[in-house]
Amino acid sequence: MKILHIINSLSAGGAEKLVEESALYMNRDENVEAHVLILSDKKKFFGEKLKKNNIQVDVVPRRKIYCPMNVIYIKKHILKGKYDIVHSHLFPCNYWVSLVSRSFMKKYRPKFITTEHSTHNRRRGRFYFRILEQFMYSAYDTVISISDGTQKNLMDWIKISRKNRDKFKVVYNGVDLASFSKAVPCSKSEIDSTLTENTKLLCMVGRFSKQKDQATVIKAMKYLPENVFLLLAGDGPLKEENEKLADISGVSQRVKFLGIRKDIPEILKTSDLIVVSSHWEGFGLVAIEGMAAGKPVVASNISGLSEIVSGAGILFEKENEKDLADKIKWLLDREKEYEKVAKRCIERSKKYDIKKMSEEYLKIYRTILTGKI
Repeated sequence: MKILHIINSLSAGGAEKLVEESALYMNRDENVEAHVLILSDKKKFFGEKLKKNNIQVDVVPRRKIYCPMNVIYIKKHILKGKYDIVHSHLFPCNYWVSLVSRSFMKKYRPKFITTEHSTHNRRRGRFYFRILEQFMYSAYDTVISISDGTQKNLMDWIKISRKNRDKFKVVYNGVDLASFSKAVPCSKSEIDSTLTENTKLLCMVGRFSKQKDQATVIKAMKYLPENVFLLLAGDGPLKEENEKLADISGVSQRVKFLGIRKDIPEILKTSDLIVVSSHWEGFGLVAIEGMAAGKPVVASNISGLSEIVSGAGILFEKENEKDLADKIKWLLDREKEYEKVAKRCIERSKKYDIKKMSEEYLKIYRTILTGKI
């Protein structure tokens, strides 16, 4: 079985990381050959592991990801590779692959799959996109969502009728648990020279974008003791805005902007508590990574995150910095409760192994190829 994953890029992001890790796992099966095609190699963050394992990664030449001419190259690439499964991820890549799928004749037509990675996007605020996306998703043989909330929001948006619901599936994201559980913590001063071993570290990993809500975590710092510091790993268009907020809030000395890091497992393992604050979320991969690292996770009570964290970590009211600060302080002040939550988080993380996720994908691939369950 030849599989082609197509995604906008391999920049720092949850979907990009999943493409890398699932391709690595799928290629362990001697009957599977998984390749990756990206529309752009700018800001490339993932891909080194693919290269080291001799997994083919190709780049659409000399075009921007929003260029409709991508359709022509994608089709040529599929024809050349004679793939059985073509699996798209993220917008606008899923649009181009949808159009490509309609151009194949019955003589040779691979099965086309797309994964929905978020519960919300800006297109859903415009009615004409509903018509366009009804057309786009209808071309796929299977549409996979990364959580129940993601699937519900998508199906409500494009108004799926009951008779057409069979091709919509849910496969929860997975994490290479061992890379986090077995990570070796570093000294806090290695992360930042101003930190001491007595410092309590909160950590949030995520792109500075409209989806993520680092602002609420920064505001919460005003209500926390002076020995509590915040690490913010990631980059993005709203980073400067958040840096200004930390300064205005008078907590800039206790908020460390780390930028994009490749030692996230070690940073999570060194931190005392992991915060995942978002306005909306398809799944919240970093919540699982924090749990796998053995740390209590405190997350926004929103669809996508609540499914993962409820009953293991702690949920706080979305955009409520005081509620977040109260729950962080409650955990840090109660050693026994801290340990209980940490243990629950470790157990919860075991449900989201990359091996399980990849096997579920492979099962779906084989089912749609053979027509047999």
